[in-house]
Amino acid sequence: MSPLFSYHWAHPSNAMFEVVFKHPGALSAADLATALTDVAQRILYPDGVLVVCLESDREETSALLSSVMVKQSVNRFKGKTSVHLVCVDITCRPVEVIQIETTVATDGLCTVSRLVEVFSNILYCGVEAVFADEKAIIRAPSGFEFVKPSGERSSHFLRTEEALSTSASVDFLAFALLARLRIDDLKVIFVDSMAISPIAYSLRDMLYKLKQGSPQIISFHSHGGMQNIEVPPHKTFFCIISASSSMSLQRRWISHTRCADDDVVTLLTFLDAQDADRALCKLPRPSTWIDGSAPVAGVRPLRIYGERFHPEQILPKKITLALNLHRCERAANFAEDFRDQNLLSTNGLDNKGQRRTLLVDGQALTQTEPFITWLHKQLRAKVPASIQGIVFQDDPASRVMAENCAAYFTQLSIILPWGIRASSNLEFAAESLCPDRGLLIVAAVISKGSMLLGVSRDLRATHVGAKTYLVGVQICETSSDASFLKRNLTQTKDKSCVFECHHTLAVGSALHHSFRDEEEATQPSDVRAKALQYRWDPSRRSGLVEDTLLPTLVVGDHRLRLRPDFVFWNCKYSESAQHAPMVLLTIGAILQRARTEEFSSDDHRLTSEAFQQVVLDPQNFNRYNDGIIQAAILRQAYPSELDYSTLPAESQYMLLLLKKMFLSRLRQQGEAIAEFAFALGTGRLKLQRADYVELTTWVLDSVSGQEGDQELISLLRLDRQEPRDRSNVF
Repeated sequence: MSPLFSYHWAHPSNAMFEVVFKHPGALSAADLATALTDVAQRILYPDGVLVVCLESDREETSALLSSVMVKQSVNRFKGKTSVHLVCVDITCRPVEVIQIETTVATDGLCTVSRLVEVFSNILYCGVEAVFADEKAIIRAPSGFEFVKPSGERSSHFLRTEEALSTSASVDFLAFALLARLRIDDLKVIFVDSMAISPIAYSLRDMLYKLKQGSPQIISFHSHGGMQNIEVPPHKTFFCIISASSSMSLQRRWISHTRCADDDVVTLLTFLDAQDADRALCKLPRPSTWIDGSAPVAGVRPLRIYGERFHPEQILPKKITLALNLHRCERAANFAEDFRDQNLLSTNGLDNKGQRRTLLVDGQALTQTEPFITWLHKQLRAKVPASIQGIVFQDDPASRVMAENCAAYFTQLSIILPWGIRASSNLEFAAESLCPDRGLLIVAAVISKGSMLLGVSRDLRATHVGAKTYLVGVQICETSSDASFLKRNLTQTKDKSCVFECHHTLAVGSALHHSFRDEEEATQPSDVRAKALQYRWDPSRRSGLVEDTLLPTLVVGDHRLRLRPDFVFWNCKYSESAQHAPMVLLTIGAILQRARTEEFSSDDHRLTSEAFQQVVLDPQNFNRYNDGIIQAAILRQAYPSELDYSTLPAESQYMLLLLKKMFLSRLRQQGEAIAEFAFALGTGRLKLQRADYVELTTWVLDSVSGQEGDQELISLLRLDRQEPRDRSNVF
């Protein structure tokens, strides 16, 4: 193998030349001699040999050509082939031609003026030679097809790094890029993938040797990372894109950075691509190329993620929530006890000023009949006869709960010599505490139970007797939070500690993030602020109840109401908007149970142990077509569970559903459209790019004129939509 990059070039006069590129930097005479000998030993001698180098390497290359070892190789061409040294400047323009060996046949062809005219063609032939074996065109294995980030599918994939087999070819591509570089104060070279960074580093070395500085090299990681880069001042950066079958990434880069067309170059594309003339190399599209957006039956996807592609070993799993499979008994029981009590609200402040996504009114809880009945039963069954006092979590509701317990003990003629103490005062009451007698520790409402764990820690040194922990309601993210708390509080050698909670519900964290998205949207500069500001009054401490969810456009009824026969509740209830927090809690508990619990078949779990995408089937929005339930699913599902951007059929289904809902926005069938628009605008609900553009374009053209339409459109965040000519993402 030749240590230098060499290739054939046909002069317009039909003379055949061999071009040998001498890369910048040190080179041994033996390597140059070997490269020339390889040319001389071919079956047909070329009409001429051009040794090309940068003008900064002129002296070194001339010295090598004058060495004894190289002269021996040059003598092989004597009388048969001309040999010329061609020195080029930073723009790849020949500035000097030195005759090493000459023949009459090519004598007039190798002058500076003649070579200036054809040197761009010389360079392009070399670039074609790098990609001539078509290793960079990867065909999908039989039975598979590539799926691009846009959701479009194709049978082939361009991958430039597959053609970069030697340092010599890398150096030549960097050399060819010098002809494209038109920046005097270059500070940054961007690449879309670090897989082609050797080209950028070689280009930087050439610029350094030409005394043009040493720019920084940064990868923006293809489509996914472009939005995260800081764009330097114009005419200080150059971008190298590895490959694009449609040249869309180059157009997107120009649109995003506002740079000039010649400040970015795509190394490889196809001849029939739009703007293909701007690419460094253009290959004919394979005759077996198959392109399209619709999946083919029996053909599985290989998904492309920026610089890589991954096989999808298991097809996506779609989960449809079913009564017999996913119903959460704990949520149903909670609703049965408290559905009409106005106990639950959303996004309110607790007694310590901390904002709670789901806020339980602890004091109201302590006055409800279901709770009192449960509490008295636990006091009779779980509290030891040695009870000496009560510790309550330091908040007003827990104090009321402790006082109710003390009053019930009085009815049972049980004396509490140690009395009732707040959890914050245990340090000062430890001296009067009998270490062996029992304690009752109560809390009306908890989340992870950090304060109860603190009580357990504070009592560890002074109390070894039985402890009974009673909690009214625990609302946490995961069931493991609840089980972790119970295990920690009851882990004793003598098994004397007991923990009981009236209602424990794990609801995930999706609702919390949806409210945070909403809070961010109320910034004055945000187009959504007008539609959402009323829900975020800084003076409001109490949580949202009837206004928990975004309003409808239905005339005369702007709140989402729960209608009869909610399938996940067993109890009767009155049709009302006040059930919104309870519906959110119920759906959150159902989804969290679907994520974490075992089922008879893994097909019913909303998670997977394998490398598999798991989504909520769009059919859920038809099965549960009450607006308040649809909104609760949108709020309580994680974004990954509503990501249909790589699922063409599901994305198309959602597109049709959303169009129908927009058209029915003034009727019950479309009452939750504001929640759908908000989910789309925040990226919680994702469609394929083409479907999203079609929907938003259709909305702008078809939805306007009704009261509230502008607020509805603002929730879609169309101000963040990319230009339509960037909709083809690959």
